[in-house]
Amino acid sequence: MVKRHDVFGIGTALVDYFAKCTDEFLSKNELIKGATNFLPREKLDELHSRVLDLIFMCLPGDNARNVCEGVSFLGGKSAYASCIAEDAEGKIFEESLRAQRIDSFLEKRPGRTGKIIVFITRDRQRTFAADLGNSRDYDALPAEGIKNSNFLHLTSITLLDKGPIARNARDAMDLAEGSGVRISISLESPPMISNNKTKLRKIISRADVLFANEEELEALTGSKHDDAARALAEDIDTVCLKKGKSGSVIFSRGKRFPIPCYSVKVVDTTGAGDFYAAGVLFGLSRGQSTEAAGNLGAKLAAKTVATFGATLPK
Repeated sequence: MVKRHDVFGIGTALVDYFAKCTDEFLSKNELIKGATNFLPREKLDELHSRVLDLIFMCLPGDNARNVCEGVSFLGGKSAYASCIAEDAEGKIFEESLRAQRIDSFLEKRPGRTGKIIVFITRDRQRTFAADLGNSRDYDALPAEGIKNSNFLHLTSITLLDKGPIARNARDAMDLAEGSGVRISISLESPPMISNNKTKLRKIISRADVLFANEEELEALTGSKHDDAARALAEDIDTVCLKKGKSGSVIFSRGKRFPIPCYSVKVVDTTGAGDFYAAGVLFGLSRGQSTEAAGNLGAKLAAKTVATFGATLPK
């Protein structure tokens, strides 16, 4: 049976606002540099109102959404589910799915759509002021959409969140397993991974495909070397270890596939891992070999880093 979607993603829908600032600004506003600072929505909105003249770009966010965009860019079919509100950010996010030809399974509820202000200092380091908004309360289970997909894609942030979305994501995994839909998981946020190792190891053992960079792998296993990824591949069909400029390595069914990094002029590395995952999942969904899918992911990641923001050139 031919499935409608190559990938079905569930995530925390939000909008990223990008602003340039100084270290002094971060200190004055009690923002920890280089970290994600979760703020009450009232405080975040007040901060937003004070930095309007510093904001130079606005883009839809969320790792799972980025994966869906990558699949769509390659000519595939993707779908995305989360919760937004009837506000400016909700309209931006909803329109982005429409523009990228991503099938929408968005829920709308009273409240606020997730928002992040990304502060960029002169050293190019990024500091985040964030509120996930309604997305944490997403509890719908789009059963028919998931069943009609080749992959269900989730992130560790979604699976470990303390809101209803985490329980919902695990229910979606149950549904996928019972419907012959493969499960893909991307590891995110080394501190969160480190604080939830036991729980996360149990969750990812159910995945068919796992994506991790070296820092995320080390947070989970205590090692960032190939052997740690190879050990995970004893329980997971395909493990993709992302190594930045050194490319990536994929372990699958007892084999090791080194994947090169394609040389481009780097503008911004944000989202490169998400679009790498998109290429791999699209390739696997369309019956490509593991190595061919890995190379497709690397090429798509290269396109991403050649432009600013976690998005692809039109």
